Amino acid sequence: MTENEKRAKKEISRHLEKMMPNSHEISKRNAQILPHEIVNTVILPYPFYVQKAEGSRIWDVDGNEYIDLTAGFGPILLGHSPEVLVDAVKNQINAGADFGLTSPLQGKLAELLIEASPCAEMVNFSNSGTEATMEALRLARAHTGKTRYAIFTGSYHGVHDAALIEADKNSDQHAPTGRSKFGALGIPQYIIDQALILPYRDDAAFDLIRQHKEDLAVVMIEPVQSSNPRTDVGPFLQELRNVCRESGVLFMFDEVITGMRIGGMGGAQAFFDVKPDLATYGKVIGGGHPVGAVAGPADIMNTYKVIFSGGTFSGNPLTMASGAAVLNYLKTHPEVYPHMAEQSNRLAKEVNKFLVQEDMNVRMMNAQSLFSFVFTKMPVESGWDVAKIKYDFQPSLFYSFLHKNGVVIPGLHLFFITAAHTADDIDMVIKAMKKSFLEVRSYGLI
Repeated sequence: MTENEKRAKKEISRHLEKMMPNSHEISKRNAQILPHEIVNTVILPYPFYVQKAEGSRIWDVDGNEYIDLTAGFGPILLGHSPEVLVDAVKNQINAGADFGLTSPLQGKLAELLIEASPCAEMVNFSNSGTEATMEALRLARAHTGKTRYAIFTGSYHGVHDAALIEADKNSDQHAPTGRSKFGALGIPQYIIDQALILPYRDDAAFDLIRQHKEDLAVVMIEPVQSSNPRTDVGPFLQELRNVCRESGVLFMFDEVITGMRIGGMGGAQAFFDVKPDLATYGKVIGGGHPVGAVAGPADIMNTYKVIFSGGTFSGNPLTMASGAAVLNYLKTHPEVYPHMAEQSNRLAKEVNKFLVQEDMNVRMMNAQSLFSFVFTKMPVESGWDVAKIKYDFQPSLFYSFLHKNGVVIPGLHLFFITAAHTADDIDMVIKAMKKSFLEVRSYGLI
């Protein structure tokens, strides 16, 4: 870390501590009793605790108001606490939050999801996106009788053991080997050995699938990678679908982030016109409440009858009611999507124009309302390119300045806009981002 970087970090940290004293006090107390408070990948460089959220705004425990670009890490499509969601929750909480038994609400949400998801004829609910991808993997193994699975460089599929595998950066870019993600301990080698790591947006992936087809149960992919958001991946996804079909390997879209967001209710499947064998969903189908789902054709989904799945809160009535309310609203208000697309593209265009004019080593990537900054001028085509970026400074510094200027982006630096973000909100975000980049430059860091 350079002296300028140390000075910038010291001064912005001092400012944020003065701005959020209650957050700092809570952090000191919680550090004694909690090893970490959300997940390891979402550690902010400063303590920040949320008191409430509404629409496009969020307030911390010190009463500071911000424009929120976290959106619950993606599932908050209509903004925080929309009326349709609040009413559904109130009505259901009065009738009961959890029965441990089935209710008719599961069928209602399932019907809406099947109507939206091109590959779906049946749906099975769980409690999270992590559980959904874990169950989808178990389902694929049971259905095919094969044990191995494939994921891509730069992918994210949750926090179960099989998902916590990534490409070893020192291995062959076109035939990568696996290791535990983030260097995390506790992942057995035999699980790492079950994963086939495929190079993203690289035709070499097709040959690897063909080579391993006898052992390969399923290929899992984020149709738009959260680490590399882009919309030019359609041809790659279509060919991947063809190769999996000819090889007798199941093909799965992980739509935990893209579902209901990219292009419309049909998600990436509709946007790219690619129908997988399975699709997984997360909190977006619960209106932001904890839920996961696996969706697919009946012949595959009926394999659930011979595997174990479920939990006390799977398909719980509170989540089912809120999810059905939000999905029905999206169905009857399609104007939500053009609005988000217009404001998203304007945000990316204006910020990137500024970055080019200022000759800064940063670019904003986006797939409609899903965004990420890459701190480089070089083209980013895959996770390998992201891994090779040599930063001028720690990117967390920029997000710290942005926080000071009234816009919240989470520690993992993936961010979103919602239907609640107005044109004025986007103007304020653009202004805050420009100001924050110039402040970083004032320390000689960019």
